[in-house]
Amino acid sequence: MWGKGEQRVNRSRIGGNLTMIINGTPVATDLDLAAVQLRKDVVLRAQESVARLGLQRPALIEISWEGSSRPVQPSHDVLGTAPEELKGTVTRLPDACRQLPLHQLVVLGEPGTGKSVAALLLVRDMAEEPQPGDPVPVLMSLSSWRPAISMKDWLVRQIKQNSPTLTNRWKFGKNAAAKLFDAGMVMPVLDGLDELPEPLRARAVRSIDAVIRNGCWLLVTCRGDEYERTCRAGSHLTRAAVVELEAVGAEAAITYLKRSKVTGDERWNSVFDAMRGERESMPTQTMASPLMLYLAQKTYRASLTDPGELVSKARSPEDVEDALLNRYLPAVYTDDTSSRYTETRARRYLTLTARQMRRDGTVDFAWWQLNALLAGPLVGFAFGSVWGWFMEVLFGPALGVATGVLAGLGGWLAHALVRSDLKQVYVPERAVHGPKALLRRYALIGGATALAVAGATGASAGLWLSRVLEVAAPVAWHYGTIVGAASGAATLLGSAWGSYQVSRLWFWITGRLPRRPLSFLENAHERGVLRQIGAVYQFRHQRLLRQLGGGVAEKPSRSVYGKWNAEWQRWRPLLPVFASAVQVGSALCALALVSMMYDTTTQVDLSYHSGDRPGIRVDTSMCQSGNPCFGVPIWSWKLPRGSSRNTVWLPEILHGRSLRRWSGTIKADGCAGGAVKVTLALRDEAPVAFTLNDSAEAPMAELPQPARPQRQPVSLALRRLDSRPCSLLVEWTGPGLVDDGLEPARKRLGVRARAA
Repeated sequence: MWGKGEQRVNRSRIGGNLTMIINGTPVATDLDLAAVQLRKDVVLRAQESVARLGLQRPALIEISWEGSSRPVQPSHDVLGTAPEELKGTVTRLPDACRQLPLHQLVVLGEPGTGKSVAALLLVRDMAEEPQPGDPVPVLMSLSSWRPAISMKDWLVRQIKQNSPTLTNRWKFGKNAAAKLFDAGMVMPVLDGLDELPEPLRARAVRSIDAVIRNGCWLLVTCRGDEYERTCRAGSHLTRAAVVELEAVGAEAAITYLKRSKVTGDERWNSVFDAMRGERESMPTQTMASPLMLYLAQKTYRASLTDPGELVSKARSPEDVEDALLNRYLPAVYTDDTSSRYTETRARRYLTLTARQMRRDGTVDFAWWQLNALLAGPLVGFAFGSVWGWFMEVLFGPALGVATGVLAGLGGWLAHALVRSDLKQVYVPERAVHGPKALLRRYALIGGATALAVAGATGASAGLWLSRVLEVAAPVAWHYGTIVGAASGAATLLGSAWGSYQVSRLWFWITGRLPRRPLSFLENAHERGVLRQIGAVYQFRHQRLLRQLGGGVAEKPSRSVYGKWNAEWQRWRPLLPVFASAVQVGSALCALALVSMMYDTTTQVDLSYHSGDRPGIRVDTSMCQSGNPCFGVPIWSWKLPRGSSRNTVWLPEILHGRSLRRWSGTIKADGCAGGAVKVTLALRDEAPVAFTLNDSAEAPMAELPQPARPQRQPVSLALRRLDSRPCSLLVEWTGPGLVDDGLEPARKRLGVRARAA
């Protein structure tokens, strides 16, 4: 007995919901309200999808199914039913789920047999007219699941996406979606197991089997071959019966077409006769696909059209399908203002996608395949502008333009090299990342690479200015920062992420793609135009791909996936930065080359003026046979004991730059123990003297300080220092003077000529 004022509280399941009963009266709890809200949202979404696809105009296509004969069924003891007992049509799938003891079902089918439509219809029918004990069916696309999130967390997220209102904790309590799932009040309807990357299918099946407990309802759709391979790999849904959709029979197709026409319309009679008279007739083979059957009734709806041409004019079933697929996009996309993408725009966007695939020779489409002709030249222009400007600052407009052109061509060619072979992104076929996740990853890679390049080039330019040109540190690092930042920006522009952004913006401006292409591809996937496998999309109907793209190889030789030999696998992480490394490396090499060119190839030749004329010969030992070569001049003097030599020259061509040092090397030979004093002098400049011993070779001396570039006499004096009776031979290889090739850059930056 209950005392006065006391209440008897109990929880019971009524209509599939957990309901609190107080003193025998049902009272709605937060969870009940959440279930009601979820059902409303699911019904609305399902009705919109059915209306958009025109599945009931004029009637549904009755697709039959029966228990699969493939080796994929759990044991009879587990299921509580035999596979041969499983039969029905798509409209009876809700009843099949209710009648199965474990309420779990896998629906298999070949491409185009209507697996996704069957899942959608089940969701709509069960949500619109729930039976006592029915959970709320929620349609979810398995292609978006990744192991980074647990299956349960992913299912809860999908419930929230189908009914965002459930996140209102003040109305439904905290974690309403998770509580609904835990209470068994939600039936996951998982569409497209085959759209997961192959390595993830078995893992997904194991995760689903673990999270869907006994008593929980479930429906999964998949292509037959893919599910069978997954089962052979050791993973299957242990409590789910497996049924397989069948092709549409001739009589079922005829019944559907008859319902679609008005009374007295005789245009279809020849088609009906062909379908009844011959099982393998072209109309029969074509109408076996629910999609083709739907397109046929829509194509020939107008009274002026002639369905009989499907029999009289078509040469093969493929001809019939091609003709019907012309109506596919108008059937999927509508031109009403409420549609996000009209048929005209969707066709234009899909045409560009198909043409990019045709250009690359693939049947897979990935975001990094999106490549506008503008992208390569723009990347080249970015790199050319950076280094062209830097060389203009240092050496003037002529070298700036030349460097800019060369750097730009190098950047363009490096970009084109990796782009032409689809190597901007390395994605193995077993990769598990989706398109958006991969795009975010390569955005991080591009940003990190750009920062590294900015640091490397900025530091290199700053150190070079500071140490080689002896520019003041603030000025050196000012220019280094500019060069580094600009190089980093150019590198980011040339990355896979940067090229994609440039291309999508260009195609958006020119009206060939929407501003967010990946969102459009997701929408096309939801509408059934595309299927998603990991990071790539595919057209569900290859003939549509050929129609839009102007022809694509049946068995393309190329793939968007990286195929490196096993011995190179360790280097694959470097692939995303390959183009950037080539571009930046080329620019830094060019900077070093310019520095060396101006620093070492600015020799001033000398012409004999007076004094002891040296012997002259040319060393051609370094010249290759058959190739023109001037050789290296060698001047020589012979010094007997106690003798001296003095020779005077005049500089031939001066470049207006300060003279820094004498060029070449000098050596003495031929008299053991001999020694000679060498004195080098420029007029009005302090002489340089040093001693050269026998069998010794030394570089010629630096000038004490940079000398003015005037055409004044220069001299070499040699004097024997020993008393050996033998003669000493002194040879000067590569005679001349070297001027300061980097002096123009120093002057432009306000640096005085450096001392030796």
